Amino acid sequence: MRCSGRRMSVAGGLALAAAIVAAAGCGGAAQNAYRSAMAKQEQCCDGLADSSAASACRDAIPRVDNPAAESSDVNQDTFGCIDRHFQCDAATGRATQPSAQAQLDCITDLGPAP
Repeated sequence: MRCSGRRMSVAGGLALAAAIVAAAGCGGAAQNAYRSAMAKQEQCCDGLADSSAASACRDAIPRVDNPAAESSDVNQDTFGCIDRHFQCDAATGRATQPSAQAQLDCITDLGPAP
């Protein structure tokens, strides 16, 4: 499903993911999709040859600073999409365009946060 046939930009999708992260409450999940998604993104950034670019790449990854938000059902679902669909573009240290679109489509299919 594509939200009435419209597609958001990758940046818009990442902003949506960050907003969902910020609005999260409490909850839990058997596997921590947030941590797994973070590890995949950090590993992709770390593959950049330029250490300054790798550091800037890591700094650009949306994060939560609250363990309760990290493990909330909403965040686990959201970051589950990132975890399942993330494919590294070694040249940029970020998700490939098709991967980013798949992440966004997955997040959009989750529907609005409760």
